[in-house]
Amino acid sequence: MVEKYSIAIVNSNSFGKVYTEHLDRLSKIGSVRRFMFDQNISGKDLAQNLQGFNIIIASVTPNFTAEFFEHKDELLLLSRHGIGFNNVDISAAKKHHTLVTLVPQDIERDAVAENALTNLLAVTRQVIPSYNANKLGHWEQRANFQGVNLTGKTFGVIGCGNIGSRMAEIFANGFNGRVLVYDPDPETHAPKNWFKNHHPERVDLETLLHNSDFITLNASLNETSIGILGEKALAKVKRGVFITNAARGALVNEEALLRAIEDGRVRGYGTDTTTEEPTKASHPFFRNDHIVVTPHTSAYTDDCLYGMGEKCVSDVENFVHQKPLTREVTAIQN
Repeated sequence: MVEKYSIAIVNSNSFGKVYTEHLDRLSKIGSVRRFMFDQNISGKDLAQNLQGFNIIIASVTPNFTAEFFEHKDELLLLSRHGIGFNNVDISAAKKHHTLVTLVPQDIERDAVAENALTNLLAVTRQVIPSYNANKLGHWEQRANFQGVNLTGKTFGVIGCGNIGSRMAEIFANGFNGRVLVYDPDPETHAPKNWFKNHHPERVDLETLLHNSDFITLNASLNETSIGILGEKALAKVKRGVFITNAARGALVNEEALLRAIEDGRVRGYGTDTTTEEPTKASHPFFRNDHIVVTPHTSAYTDDCLYGMGEKCVSDVENFVHQKPLTREVTAIQN
């Protein structure tokens, strides 16, 4: 018997690894195979490697470009194992009759925001260098690890959508702070009625940069936001600012950021993402004690990974059984 459905799991380090029941459920539908590709693989090469697979569960990389869809044989469903779709050419997917679905935003909201805060606290209190010194028996060095308080400070939120709005809540309610919000993309949407209920100060980017003691990057990556913290913007920040990034590495000009840290304009940077991923061990960020880099693990919590996997499997099951799909981005974009 020839199976009707062939399912590819692409570039996901987590799907089905802990919650193996998700793989078991997919196996009842069709053949399942894992793939790991270079994030910069061409669309044509990606398509050739995935010939015969008509359902894909896709991570944040690689890019499913127009070239991919032009060279791919029948692809019925692409279920993103995440909330974003900037690595999928939605117009090309629609043209080639491929449904694209996303994980609901609230599944990742708390996990990603909490990791952004964790990285921010790690750099403000120099957790990693102080731990390493203590581990090596250098207790006497503890005066070298002076940090700063967050309570009562000014916080800048760049991109106040799903995750950014949660960060704003934490800053306002957890640290009694003044919260400034700037959205580079006018299409950014916080949860319904969020601004009405929370009342942050909506400002321009320059005002946010000049006044913020701490900045969180949560913007979607597109033409309005790529490189938003570049040389010019970093020249305008309040001296000694700390920055956290749980969105996309390319929101930052990494070379300019390193210079800003070296001259003291930026006091620390905590990030879960870099411009090129996987992050190479030779990356200069790893040679600077004022920077913390986690390997894109913001969604790696028990609650979040189970919810993400459950959504992707449900997408496939609902599609096969001709039931309605939720968070279908090809429909959302119409």
